Amino acid sequence: MSERTVLVLDDNPDFVRAVASVIRPLDLATAATDDPDQFPALLGREDAVAAIVDCMLGERCGLGLLTLIAADRPTLPTLVVSGYGEAFLAQARRFAESHGIERLATLAKPFSATDLRAFLAGACGRG
Repeated sequence: MSERTVLVLDDNPDFVRAVASVIRPLDLATAATDDPDQFPALLGREDAVAAIVDCMLGERCGLGLLTLIAADRPTLPTLVVSGYGEAFLAQARRFAESHGIERLATLAKPFSATDLRAFLAGACGRG
């Protein structure tokens, strides 16, 4: 069986390590970047089974990458996370609905490993 990878775009190395620690026991790999300009290359990976995108990356907004997901991988299960409140998450949900992203979920940071595992179970068809 080929490796299944979760794409992670987040500028907090501790968050990326925490996600990887939850993903590893599920037999999933992590491909992470903190650079929105590198995310399109990750999005092109054939082994990607889900994406986790942070709303804010330093001074940059990660929500703009939802345009790429809508255009290239609208069925890719995508989790948008934010430590900046519900407004960003609501904006992500509205964008997904209007641009045909079929499987978008949102979580406010901090969230539990149980919440992340629930997202991944649905993403990987283990729900």
